[in-house]
Amino acid sequence: MKKTSIFLLAAVATLTFQACQKDDPVPETDQEEVGTATLIFTEVHREAHGDHFHYHDEEGGQVETVEFTTVNGQLVPQEGHVHLSKGKTYRLDLQSTDFLGRRSEQTFVTRDDIHQVFFATTPASEISKFRYEYGDENAAGQNLQVGVTGYLTVLETSNTFVMRYVMRHLNPGVKANITAADWNNPNFLNFAGATDLDLRFEMHFVDGAGHGH
Repeated sequence: MKKTSIFLLAAVATLTFQACQKDDPVPETDQEEVGTATLIFTEVHREAHGDHFHYHDEEGGQVETVEFTTVNGQLVPQEGHVHLSKGKTYRLDLQSTDFLGRRSEQTFVTRDDIHQVFFATTPASEISKFRYEYGDENAAGQNLQVGVTGYLTVLETSNTFVMRYVMRHLNPGVKANITAADWNNPNFLNFAGATDLDLRFEMHFVDGAGHGH
């Protein structure tokens, strides 16, 4: 009888352990941990409406893409050179996947209160040769100032330089003190938080549609 009781207790314990294993949720990979990223520049027509602009895709317009994959823990461009034309405006879209291959860029928009993109250039003087406007919107059409979608207008030609697209994960409350005009703030790393993305690639602003080196 004693042996039978021990056997029954062991069987119940085994079944209970298996049930717990089956019911425990599998930990989810945070979708802010990016495994691949793509930046897409699509030529658009910029139309003035009072104190703001409307943007419309140009039929047959220029499209430039730069893709990044993870190498030794860093996102590096597969082909790192992008050329854009002076006087033109481009919609800049981020597409990203996490390490499980799931599309993840919408995570930054959903958490708009703690995310914002900033730009930097090397040399630093090249930052003055373009302007940027955040283009993310919520369901009510309000601008969210994130940078998953935005509009870049080329003001001057340039030599080849290094462009940085940096998605900051800001500490709670920090974004309340940051404006849309801070997109090119050279001290953006002083905004308390961490960096989710730091995409670096070669950029070249050319005169007209040609790729002049």
